[in-house]
Amino acid sequence: MGLFKKIAQVFAPPGREEERAYWLYVQCSRCGEKIRARVDLYNDLSPLYHETGVTYFSRKILIGQEHCFQKVEVEMNFDENRRLTERKISGGSFISEEEFGKS
Repeated sequence: MGLFKKIAQVFAPPGREEERAYWLYVQCSRCGEKIRARVDLYNDLSPLYHETGVTYFSRKILIGQEHCFQKVEVEMNFDENRRLTERKISGGSFISEEEFGKS
């Protein structure tokens, strides 16, 4: 095993790759473009400290690659175990993974 892989293993958070990610699927309200984005649950979340513990927050600004380049803003709240508890969107709507796959 290479030196860099050993160093990366030391600093990498526990868990498998699929446990580190939360996938967003959205559709632009202006042009209808479908956008997929990855939220890294160990690097993209900001902690919010409370008297009872910690929760997490993340905001993503998504811009498609087609024609209109409208911003789609997503705000997400996560619990202490990094599970999604609330999400809000402006400039688009949430779609399912299946809807994203349909063209």
